[in-house]
Amino acid sequence: MRANSWRYIRVRVVFFVLSAVLAVCFAAQSCEALSDAEMALTLAEKMGAQFEPESMTVRVSSSRAFVEARGIYLNGVRIERMNIEAILTSSEVPEGEDINVLASLIAYSWGEIELLADDINEYFTANEVRGFSNLAVRFSPNGFYADVIFVRSLLFTFRIRLSATGRFGLRTEGVFIEDPAIYIEGIRQPGFLVNEIMERANPLIEWSAIPFRVVFREIIMTEYSAVMTGRPGDFTGGVVASWNGAQGEAYLR
Repeated sequence: MRANSWRYIRVRVVFFVLSAVLAVCFAAQSCEALSDAEMALTLAEKMGAQFEPESMTVRVSSSRAFVEARGIYLNGVRIERMNIEAILTSSEVPEGEDINVLASLIAYSWGEIELLADDINEYFTANEVRGFSNLAVRFSPNGFYADVIFVRSLLFTFRIRLSATGRFGLRTEGVFIEDPAIYIEGIRQPGFLVNEIMERANPLIEWSAIPFRVVFREIIMTEYSAVMTGRPGDFTGGVVASWNGAQGEAYLR
């Protein structure tokens, strides 16, 4: 009798738990997993609202996604291209702001962004940021060369034209200028001035501007661009959604 009694209690407990779960599901109307089409459209809408790209496509197949966006902005600097291969962690869309939704939907990702020298120059031509203005930078496979006006305030405000060489490095926080050398009228400057300038210049790009975990492993420099890449991989099949930057809306293809 005692064994039968315990078995009856366990059955009632299981039945109660299942009933509660079903009740919550029906009440929230959210237990069914999103289809690939719904997930692709959701990612395109949320990433479009977050990054405001000129154009973007999102491919989804089961728990995998691939994003290709052009003309996004990170920390105010235009990025020519951003590719993201992502592992999706959620089958439902949580409530909240776009930045929080993306962090909930994307468990892990590998990224690639392409930064053009022309876009850096355009940014500093239009803005005086961290004491720098009128930047003219040139890229090469070995690093960069830049001419810039640096504003420094002591008792008076000085505007100093200087040149710099260095390379870009990947760190946990973002993209940093490394191995810098600073010159004023062709004379290499001492460490204290270099340190002061680098404290203002770094980081060039902060990964916190991307609201989900993304991996970058190396930087590839050319004469016109810097590519930060984690070697994301595209795939075939699945469902594709696009973002129209001019209209500010997502649609299925």
